[in-house]
Amino acid sequence: MTLDDYLHMHFVSRQRFAEMAGISEQRLATLIELGAVPRATYVCDGDAIESAVFGRIEAQQAAAGEYFRPECLRWVAIAERAAAGGERDAVLAVLSAELHAALAGTGEDPAAIDARIWQDYIPAFLDGTFGLCVADPTSGAGIARKECLQERLTEVTANGSEAQPAGIAREELLRLIDDYAAAAMPFSPAEFARSSRKRLVDDLRPRVAAR
Repeated sequence: MTLDDYLHMHFVSRQRFAEMAGISEQRLATLIELGAVPRATYVCDGDAIESAVFGRIEAQQAAAGEYFRPECLRWVAIAERAAAGGERDAVLAVLSAELHAALAGTGEDPAAIDARIWQDYIPAFLDGTFGLCVADPTSGAGIARKECLQERLTEVTANGSEAQPAGIAREELLRLIDDYAAAAMPFSPAEFARSSRKRLVDDLRPRVAAR
């Protein structure tokens, strides 16, 4: 799959995203500047593709433009229902509540969960990171599921280096890998070699399965 094919399969242009949301591109720009909705996940200039996760990667296949996940339209809809000036608060109230509910089952202290949400999750949400790496960025639950599965898999396998970790059966580890694969994006051809998916799924799963 080419990079252009990947972008056209999973993303839409800035213009198309605004059209799908029923707003102008200027209104979309305003919501982004307010910190109410995520920035474009990818920005391409014809010579490279750039993201908050991987920075700038030379990739001449990439058509110039900004690329958004259409799944993120939900956040625009929440912002647009809010009173003027309250767009950011409305979106982040919904997102943080959903993240709290999803993370409550981890057993982590509520205050620690709150700190993690505002220090880690919210910035990553707003800079477009979750559009790049999360299969379902429509809700806090989808985001938290992917992040928690990655944390667990990384911990258990020493970041993919250990195919026979102690304390977890082969079949359980294979299920964990498959659950993570389903919750994560496939990643673009430009960044796949550096991605967590390659390390924790494509490279690791065959080693575990062969045990």
